[in-house]
Amino acid sequence: MNRGEAITTWLKPLRPVLDPGSQIDWTRLTTLAEALDRTLVTYPVGPDLPAGVERSDRLRAIRQDLADHGHIDTTDAPALFQVLAQFVCGYRDIDLRDATGLGHGSLIARHGSPQARQRWIARLLGGELAGIAVTEPHGGSRLAETRTRAVAGSDGTWLVTGRKTWISRLTEAAVFVLFFRAPNGRLTAAVVDATEPGLHRQPIPPTGLAGWTWGVLDLDAVQVRQEDVLHGDGMVLLREHFARYRPLVTATALGGAAAVFDTVTRRLSGRQAAGELSRLRDSALITLGRTHTQLATALLGAALASHLAEAGDANAELWGAATKAHGIDTANAAAAELALLLGASGFRADCHTAKTRRDLSGLLYADGIHDSLYRAAGKHHTAREATALPAPRSRLESVPMTA
Repeated sequence: MNRGEAITTWLKPLRPVLDPGSQIDWTRLTTLAEALDRTLVTYPVGPDLPAGVERSDRLRAIRQDLADHGHIDTTDAPALFQVLAQFVCGYRDIDLRDATGLGHGSLIARHGSPQARQRWIARLLGGELAGIAVTEPHGGSRLAETRTRAVAGSDGTWLVTGRKTWISRLTEAAVFVLFFRAPNGRLTAAVVDATEPGLHRQPIPPTGLAGWTWGVLDLDAVQVRQEDVLHGDGMVLLREHFARYRPLVTATALGGAAAVFDTVTRRLSGRQAAGELSRLRDSALITLGRTHTQLATALLGAALASHLAEAGDANAELWGAATKAHGIDTANAAAAELALLLGASGFRADCHTAKTRRDLSGLLYADGIHDSLYRAAGKHHTAREATALPAPRSRLESVPMTA
């Protein structure tokens, strides 16, 4: 596969709409893509590599190598740059969704104390990973139902106890952003060092998105200092964060589906040139025409959601939720239809298309179950008040935000 197609055939044709003001450094984006390709030669993460420690180690090595060459730090670029970078990463492998940027560590950058930022941001930009701990067994990611709770310690610290489930980067994260109830019952978020005593992990093998470990995180009187607590209400912080984060997830998934599209078109063109196919069926041509348009427009939707979040628009959260659900659904449907055009080879276990489909299926649940995301948008549009106003908080507290 010509990896450069992610930019040349998918992103640049959309540039007049994606980047009308020429704010994006396209040379920098191309340099990132080239650096990814060089790193993947040394640390391949293809479909023949088993899930587990080996894949995780290689993904961390890729992030570290990119960090060593200055490609991780996107904090000085417009939000759209990271969206496009995620598309480029997903085009190569959806497991590379954490190859660049701060990820969930952006919560620390925006809302952490000076001490927390000083301790963690340089480490994250140096290649380490941040995880997020929201979901609980009884209520999913509905933060209003959080039972994980802190009690006041004798030395001014808090001691947090509870259980978090379906946590990605379970064993790889150097730091977790943990959501819990403060001693006064207030929903709160804090930075927790992954080496803290009292953290216990139970990995569970997933069917997709297996690049990072995933499972249960138990907290037994884990110490939180006051400088570890993020500034702001926990509900507000999480909603704002996912308004920014979901477009990145969407772009990664669409990049993976775009790579499937290019694989299929290349295969069909090659078979036609070799005389194996006298002509392409109309049904195949219709599938190609439809999926290309769907993927491109879904990417434009993700870019719009990212722009609204960066601008602090009141409807950013709703757009992020709806376009994430739509984009992942679109990527899943496109990959499923396109795989049929590959024939039996598209269903081999060592086929990258098959791996992409497994990863895409995982994204139907990660970072928001889609029925809830669509429902939140639907409630907003049928509210009595003008639809340009933000939906009341109560309507959005039930939106799952698993990661």
